[in-house]
Amino acid sequence: MYKTLLSLPPNLVNSFYELEGVDPGEWFCASDPVGARLGSGGGTTWLLESSWRNESIGVSFEDWLKRGKRILLHAGGQSRRLPAYAPSGKVLTPIPVFRWARGQRLSQNLLSLQLPLYRKIMERAPSSLHTLIASGDVYIRSTAPLQNIPDADVVCYGLWVDSSLATHHGVFVSDRRTPDVLDFMLQKPSLEELREFSETHLFLMNIGIWLLSDKAVGLLQERSKSADGERWKFYDLYSDFGRALGTHPAVSDEAINQLSVAILPLQGGEFYHYGTTPELISSTLAVQNLVADQRLIMQRKIKPHPAMFVQNAMIGKPLTSANSNIWIENSMVGKNWTLNDR
Repeated sequence: MYKTLLSLPPNLVNSFYELEGVDPGEWFCASDPVGARLGSGGGTTWLLESSWRNESIGVSFEDWLKRGKRILLHAGGQSRRLPAYAPSGKVLTPIPVFRWARGQRLSQNLLSLQLPLYRKIMERAPSSLHTLIASGDVYIRSTAPLQNIPDADVVCYGLWVDSSLATHHGVFVSDRRTPDVLDFMLQKPSLEELREFSETHLFLMNIGIWLLSDKAVGLLQERSKSADGERWKFYDLYSDFGRALGTHPAVSDEAINQLSVAILPLQGGEFYHYGTTPELISSTLAVQNLVADQRLIMQRKIKPHPAMFVQNAMIGKPLTSANSNIWIENSMVGKNWTLNDR
């Protein structure tokens, strides 16, 4: 079992263990320092150092890193684009049971769906890779076996996607002759940029699953602080650290430029973003519609509209096809309410 480290909203940190019924020996929760803007790179360092200090085992941070593998999930954002789940963090967003899947739970949430894949990746990772970093607002599925994971300082997973989708995310760019070697990374490139190098290069969308060696974590730690190590500064894992990786990096940083990097396409990968209120519904709908064969669908009730999700709620009036794109959870809706769509 690998220790799971979560970056959460401040109000959730102390109550998470009881809410989820997990062992504090196998889980650790923290929130970014109040008022500080650390970025995903600085936030990774803060979470790791907080866990190290919490264990109080009398060893250096470097030696502590070597002692085991850890899965880090960043879920402590303010959720301005998904305010309904800002207090609990997006990782505790309740996800409806997939109508075609067996063995799911009515109480499942985004976190419980995310972790199985990350744990499988850590099981296959070389012994030199102790740290896996992932985002708390995505659900990533893989319908094919994982490939072998190379022994590199940084291993990043990506997906083959349409260029229009890639413009909204980070992109790993590789020479067509060496597709598993990172040439450089772009953050939210334009279509013009993608067209410019498409003849000679391939690109994979960054899905936020990164494996780091202890050496890479050490450099990330250094860049997250002032030169004297006393003050935190904003440092982003993707636009700062990531763009300094590769054989032709966009950012010059001698130490990071020398890190070895491997890019892996996630075999049979699927990416569902839960970053905004509209995506909460659209991603859930996309997952529900993965299977169309009625012989495999266990829920036989036909909803008035497919984009309609009700969980743990009492509704005093029937929903109709006019109530599309609706999400009701943990609520009581009286018969005198007026419900529209969106």
